Amino acid sequence: MDSSREASVAARNARASRRRRARNPRNSERATHTTSGPSHNNTHTTNHEAVPNEPIEEDDLCPICQLLLYRPVKTHCNHALCESCMAHWADVSVTSQMPIVDVDEEPADFNAVSGVEARCPMCRTLTSASLDSPRAEQLATKYPRAWQNRHVEEQADRGKGTSGGEIQTITVYIGNRHVLTQDAEDDNVHEWTFFVKPSRTDIVEEVQIFLHPTFRPNRVIRQRPPYSIKRYGWGWFTIQANVLLKAGYSWVSNDAEDSPDGAAKGLLPLEWTLDFDGFGGKGSMGRCRLKVRNDLDWEDVGDEEVQDEAETRRLVRQYERDGRYEPPVEE
Repeated sequence: MDSSREASVAARNARASRRRRARNPRNSERATHTTSGPSHNNTHTTNHEAVPNEPIEEDDLCPICQLLLYRPVKTHCNHALCESCMAHWADVSVTSQMPIVDVDEEPADFNAVSGVEARCPMCRTLTSASLDSPRAEQLATKYPRAWQNRHVEEQADRGKGTSGGEIQTITVYIGNRHVLTQDAEDDNVHEWTFFVKPSRTDIVEEVQIFLHPTFRPNRVIRQRPPYSIKRYGWGWFTIQANVLLKAGYSWVSNDAEDSPDGAAKGLLPLEWTLDFDGFGGKGSMGRCRLKVRNDLDWEDVGDEEVQDEAETRRLVRQYERDGRYEPPVEE
């Protein structure tokens, strides 16, 4: 677990701890009994007046945040947690960042709970979880005020990162299709199509593809989907692809780099080694779950202005690469 994720976990646990102390009447009773001695009854009444939440049974508390189970999920190993707690735990403990899948797999909407396998925080069994709707209804009826408080807290915390900006999880597929062909001299030739398939193409400015130096050109830019390239060859090699986001978006990843136009964390480098054998020889692809932060808060800017700005940046980068760009002299 990297330092940013550890900080995120610590911050979440600290918030939960403060809420437990302030909102669980039983905890208030215990704390008052320990520190107040004979005045326990008066203080107990004051606490109930200040925090009129229902006492919550132990079995209805989340083992992670120690608050009322909100939108409870059940793991395959039969443990119950808050949906957001399970999603957060899966985020920091996921065991495989890029599983290899069939190139014909249909993209599906990402679910932060059921879409990821992770070690259960209770028993460390590799598992996934699903929403327990009947229990959610039961808890909402049993603890209406506490449920409403949890709802407000979750809405406030949802989608917000430690440095601001809404965070979303997207799926990016990277891989290749493959067909074995023959040329006129009966030599084996591999026809392959390399691709990058983001689940959200509307936030991608361009994809830069870097091939083996023997290919001409060995650097290809795709500014609109499909982000792919088809070639013929005799051997496999590793391809690098840089995925650049549009202005106002950034990758939440330690591997992300600043984009050529200076946008912080605007570029994410990915690598893929060509696969000529997977899934019956038709190729394969890796499925990545990646996080993107949206810092775009200038709602009055129109789509045409955004496109013009992106096109200007692309032209500047192109001129810089070709050695024909001279920036204006500042007075």
